[in-house]
Amino acid sequence: MESEHHVQPRKTHTLGSSSASLFSRSLIRKDTRDEKSTEGPKGAIGLTTLYDPGPDAVVDLIFVHGLNGGSQSTWTKNGDMSLFWPQEWLPRDEAFQDVRIHTFGYASGLSRESVLNVPDFARSLLGSIHDSPNIPRTKDNPMILIGHSMGGLVVKKAFILGHQIGEFESVVRRVFAIFFLATPHQGAGLADTLTRLLALAPGSRPFVHDLSPESPVLQSINEEFPRYCSSLQLFSFFENKPMKLGMGSNLIVEKHCAVMNYPNERRTYLNANHRDVARFSFRNDPSYMTIRNALATTVESKRSLKASKRKAGFDQIETLSTFLGISDAPDDDVIAQDSIRLPRTCEWFFEKDGFKQWRNASMSKSLWLRGRPGSGKSVVSAHIINSLREQGQDCCFYFFSQGDKTKTTINSFLRSIIWQMAMLHPAILEIALDVATNWQDTTINKVDHVPVWRRLFLSGALKTRLSRPQYWIIDAIDECKGGAELMALLAKIQEIWPLCFLVTARDPIDKYASSVNPRVEIISEAIEEDDANRDIGLFLKANQDLLPASDIVEREAMAAQILRKSNGCFLWVTLVLKELRQVHTSSEIRNVLSTNPADMDELYGRILREMANARFGKGLAKAILTWATFSFRPLSTDEMHCAIEVDINDAVDDIEKSISACCGNLVYVDRQSKVQLLHLTVRDFLTRQGMESEFMIDRGTAHKRLALVCLQYLTSNEMRASRPRKLSVSQPQDKPYLIDYACEYVFQHLLHVKSNDGEVLVALSKFMGSNFVLSWIEHLAAKKDLQRVFQAGKTINSLLTRLGHHSPVVGLRKDLTVLKSWGNDLVRLVTKFGKELLYSPSAIHHLIPPFCPIDSAPNRQFSSPRRGLSVYGRTNEGWDDCLSILNFPKPSRPLTVAISQKYFALGISTGKVIVYDDVTCQESNKLDHREPVWSLAFSENGSMCASAGAEHIRIWDLDRWVELFHYTIPSMCLSLAFAEDDMLLFAAIKNNELMCWDIARGGAPHDTPTNWTIDLDEQSALQFRQPTLALFSPRHNLLAVVYRGEDILLWDFERDRIHDMYEKETGSRLHGSNKVSDGSTTVWDLAFSIVADSMLLAASYSDGDLVIYDTIDGNVKEILIGVNAQRICCSPDGRTLACADSQGNIQLFDLETFKSLYRLQFDGDAISPKALAFTSDNHRVIDIRSNQCRLWDPIVLLRQDMDDENSDTVSVSTAPSDVCFEGSTSVHVTAIECIPSESLVFCGKEDGSVSVYDITLKPHSTQLFTQTPGVPVILLCFDLENSILTCSDAASKITSRIVRKKQRNRWITNEPMIATRIGRKIVKILASGKHSRLLVSTDGRDLLWSTSNDSKQEPLLIRDTQEQYHWIQNGVNPDILILVSASTASLYHWKTLQEFHTLSLSNMPDPFTALSSVITLRHPRYFATRAVDPSRAKSSQHVFYIYDFKDFTPDAHTVDFVQNLSTLSSVMDTFIGVSAERLVYLDSSNWVCSVEIGSAEFSSIRHFFIPSDWLNLAKHLMLDITRNGEVVVIKRAELLVVKRGLEMTEKGAFNLPRKRSTSPRKTVLV
Repeated sequence: MESEHHVQPRKTHTLGSSSASLFSRSLIRKDTRDEKSTEGPKGAIGLTTLYDPGPDAVVDLIFVHGLNGGSQSTWTKNGDMSLFWPQEWLPRDEAFQDVRIHTFGYASGLSRESVLNVPDFARSLLGSIHDSPNIPRTKDNPMILIGHSMGGLVVKKAFILGHQIGEFESVVRRVFAIFFLATPHQGAGLADTLTRLLALAPGSRPFVHDLSPESPVLQSINEEFPRYCSSLQLFSFFENKPMKLGMGSNLIVEKHCAVMNYPNERRTYLNANHRDVARFSFRNDPSYMTIRNALATTVESKRSLKASKRKAGFDQIETLSTFLGISDAPDDDVIAQDSIRLPRTCEWFFEKDGFKQWRNASMSKSLWLRGRPGSGKSVVSAHIINSLREQGQDCCFYFFSQGDKTKTTINSFLRSIIWQMAMLHPAILEIALDVATNWQDTTINKVDHVPVWRRLFLSGALKTRLSRPQYWIIDAIDECKGGAELMALLAKIQEIWPLCFLVTARDPIDKYASSVNPRVEIISEAIEEDDANRDIGLFLKANQDLLPASDIVEREAMAAQILRKSNGCFLWVTLVLKELRQVHTSSEIRNVLSTNPADMDELYGRILREMANARFGKGLAKAILTWATFSFRPLSTDEMHCAIEVDINDAVDDIEKSISACCGNLVYVDRQSKVQLLHLTVRDFLTRQGMESEFMIDRGTAHKRLALVCLQYLTSNEMRASRPRKLSVSQPQDKPYLIDYACEYVFQHLLHVKSNDGEVLVALSKFMGSNFVLSWIEHLAAKKDLQRVFQAGKTINSLLTRLGHHSPVVGLRKDLTVLKSWGNDLVRLVTKFGKELLYSPSAIHHLIPPFCPIDSAPNRQFSSPRRGLSVYGRTNEGWDDCLSILNFPKPSRPLTVAISQKYFALGISTGKVIVYDDVTCQESNKLDHREPVWSLAFSENGSMCASAGAEHIRIWDLDRWVELFHYTIPSMCLSLAFAEDDMLLFAAIKNNELMCWDIARGGAPHDTPTNWTIDLDEQSALQFRQPTLALFSPRHNLLAVVYRGEDILLWDFERDRIHDMYEKETGSRLHGSNKVSDGSTTVWDLAFSIVADSMLLAASYSDGDLVIYDTIDGNVKEILIGVNAQRICCSPDGRTLACADSQGNIQLFDLETFKSLYRLQFDGDAISPKALAFTSDNHRVIDIRSNQCRLWDPIVLLRQDMDDENSDTVSVSTAPSDVCFEGSTSVHVTAIECIPSESLVFCGKEDGSVSVYDITLKPHSTQLFTQTPGVPVILLCFDLENSILTCSDAASKITSRIVRKKQRNRWITNEPMIATRIGRKIVKILASGKHSRLLVSTDGRDLLWSTSNDSKQEPLLIRDTQEQYHWIQNGVNPDILILVSASTASLYHWKTLQEFHTLSLSNMPDPFTALSSVITLRHPRYFATRAVDPSRAKSSQHVFYIYDFKDFTPDAHTVDFVQNLSTLSSVMDTFIGVSAERLVYLDSSNWVCSVEIGSAEFSSIRHFFIPSDWLNLAKHLMLDITRNGEVVVIKRAELLVVKRGLEMTEKGAFNLPRKRSTSPRKTVLV
């Protein structure tokens, strides 16, 4: 590729092949100096700084040579150092005097063999830059890389690796431009050239082969570089002169190989050959000047940023644009509108007095410009913008467009305006970038406008003082969703900034009068007919020559006629002129001119009639009109091209030409290559009911058409092509243009089709029944858009529910079966596996389906028991009512819950507040309250959250995720509530005080705390007691307070007085007292609800009764006997009451009829919930118990289906239903023992029984015996050699007996040879078959038994000890037992339990120098230990060490660990075992992982995850591993086996290394 000739070659090398000798000698370097030398004629190896201007350098410029080049020779003509231009010319050039210049050299010579390749050179480049003392690390100086030939590939690979290796992220983050000089991006252009190049080098030179078009390295670079380079400025220079090679001459890198064709790439030719594109004879060389000027311009862009803060830098603009979702420059809208304006038009507006007042204002002023449709309002707006800019005014703008859904919202307006203001004001730029850095919410373009307004404006930009007027032009505000609200926001801005905004609209200002600032003058102007006609006259004059007339007189007359008829409607004139250019006869001219501009329908109708008479293209036109009208956003021409070809099942040569020729000027392509309708009135006309034309578009039919195209596309090979794969230079892949639109909007279109449309149902069933549905889910998960997957499930359910109102569709039973399953499955995939999907989208293909229920569509369609990961032993055939389970690692426990319209939040015992998305149940953010959180409350608008504990209350801004206010409280907070439009926060404190803070006044205390017992008589004594419970009802300004054994106190916090006190049976004391004795009326929980005109209060009492009070009249509305509710809550709509009893069972009641709707039983997990809550949609119940939060989705809560304009709603049956939570009524497994050499697992259960499971295929159990009825078995130990099973239960009883397998499923169990009660907690059981010994270890005592047939039941030895220790059996020597203490290990004889040697384990690195536990890995070589810091007894920090049994010998005095798992210890939760010399463990995120034992690098691999609903509430998860690598998991009463799980990873298949097994040989149990 690149080659060098030196002035004084020492020796000539020849190749072994004569065919290449002449060509080779012209390229291979002729001197034989040692290539290991760091300097020489070629230049230094590594990074060399040629010029350093000091600390004020604005850019670092780094030159990288290519094949057979050098850091000096590549850039020097003929070896003349005066021509070494990076060193001799650039520093003397004024444009580069503040640029730091470097060259990088590496061993790319061809004269010697090498083991290096392009990635090696790339890593060396990154390391040299990272470690260079001349490039300050404290400054983020921008960097430009220049690569010649192969050096360009080295630069590209370095840029890729920098993004993938954390150490080098700081390096590539500084790169903002790359210059490529004759770089072979696609390899050699010609096959014979490639052959000659590869023939250069005798022996191995991997970097030469990397240049081949077929090389994996080159293909990898081409695949990965586009993912990271979109923000770069790229310059590709290509040679146009051949270079002499042997007997001929050729281009080394042809043009098509030297360019990448990226949107951000500038491509330029140089009049030079391959060598001379990088070296020059004189400074005026055209090639040098081309490169020099491009470099100078690029450097200047960064210099300007440093010199003037008024200009935002490229990187800052890119950062802000990416954050705000601004992909197209806002100026495009102005350019598009102004490009159609003729000179001298729109000038009339500047003459209006209202405009002059507005433009010359020094303070805030508003101007309202009204004009009818098609009168040119947008063109006038663009002209005003340009005029203000020419005058040097600060001007921002926004063009609303109902035809583009992305330009109809307040959110999009605010994002565009803040971007423009940031470009004008450096202070606002800094604020916006700071918000971007700290934004942790959903992507900003997907949130409501409220957080955008609060964070970017109220709490951000509006804090900046602006002294000069700001001019904002807002076009078509009537096409904005929420125009009145936007006007109110503009009014607030005018109170702070001198803002003069101009608004255009069809409507008069009266419609928005209530939203404007009354203190700011609003001037109203209108586009009068005379004003518009002046411009129309100029427009007609400019286009007069195009009119179909024979002479100028006729053309002037025709123009005058058009002007008279126009009535000021520019749109009509534009369409008429376009029509007149297409007519041929006088009658056709008359037909065109006969239309009335006052009614555009006549003109549109005539256009459609002409389209109908066309000979060709009618079907194409109808398709384009349909897509342009009903797509949910404007499609690009590429998207439209793809969509239309699929739609009409035919190829379209030029889509833009087709739009122009077939659509009668009703559709056009804008400057951003987006397909748009001519005007909003076109959409109204095409979709109007009752119009007769073949081009009229029915709404439902159109959505069906678009949906079918999307489904067809999603089930085509294009969807396969969208998955990442290696690129082929010879066969470039077309970009799947329609994939984003089809994936995102297919179900939105389906929501609008008729539910009984068989064609749609069949197509949808085909998609859902294919592998393509997984690719669709993967695509959306990769875009972090799981809400669309969730809503797709809801859409399918809606279709099927509506279908139930129609007659059965014939022949669709199979299709409907597929859809019925997928509707719920999509919802559950998001809520059950959303975390795993977001972490690894590809997991949907191979990891998630096997964990779905057996009867679910993902499992049936995509899980195979014979290949890939499979799960055996499950009994659940379908989804249960548990929508999602959130698990918290101990010691974390959720304590309380709160809900808003968007989120639900959990208060955690560790002091965190974790906020979750209300739809997908995925974590949105964490807040640190710094003490256990006992109370939470959201503001009504959801923008704030308050958290409280025992000592502190904090208020959080959920738009910025920052703390707003912090208060210290005298006692624990029982309840929180926002009130008065979220301006006040109330807190009920346990010392009987009501505290209040005024958020509107900076969080100041609203008043002195109020004691709600102050009006009570002293006999009540409540003033001296602490309440157990308090609950607010902000809507009615009531606070309910509960004391143990007392009546309910209701406090009116608006009037600061007692509202009432309620007795259990009678309610209000106003009706007289029938109070029972104290203590019998204790209230466990309270819930407020609003039903119809009643304000209800539900109270659960300690005697099991549930009482419903009406707080308006104080009466008892209902008493439900024996409900036994410990926790209660009401749905936000007030219709449903949820109760949880002491056993954890959940029951739902209808608050209108007080009838039971639903009961969920938890017989097995008898743990009472700490809190209950409904989600904001009233459809789901949140329940907190132990270390879990569960979301329930009972179908009974879907009392009415979602609203849909295509059909009437449907009521869901509310008949009472009893549901038993999966697995809860079975007997739980409490202990397991896997047999390493057999596919057998012994299980002890909570009822005292012991069973054996054969897991050869599906687990099959056989009960062996019951040790002690009703007493859980906690430990099992099996002596494989003697077939003796030892069991220990919770009552410290131990038994040992022989168990043998007689036939396939028959077992023989002998009477116990040992059966005794120890009286102490048993912590360890070990057995030795060789010595017939059994060791039982308890707290402080060890007992040794003989298990021979003639032995007695008395222990042979009892050993007492006070120290903490751990026994483990030596896997290498069966005669030895090892006793491990904090820092020593003692060796014992198994037969006698006599100590005979002690070893030191003191070589543990500080501070973790004390072993606290030993973990058996069921491996003959290795065991694990947990080490802690002995100086910090309560610390949870620890590390794990792996030891080798072979090191524990009588000859050793000190034993070192073979592996320190320090970096992994913090995430390791449970050790499972060893498989194929890899340590298998469960991490803190519940993923089964493995790491190679003894490896110095901790290359941990994630294999598969444990679903959250497999985790146990009260007990640690039990796992084990078989000899074949099958993972055994206990899920309550089920024994589950995950087969081939260790052969998978989160990304795909993983091949475990095949090493000699060190597991025990197989033994048959007979």
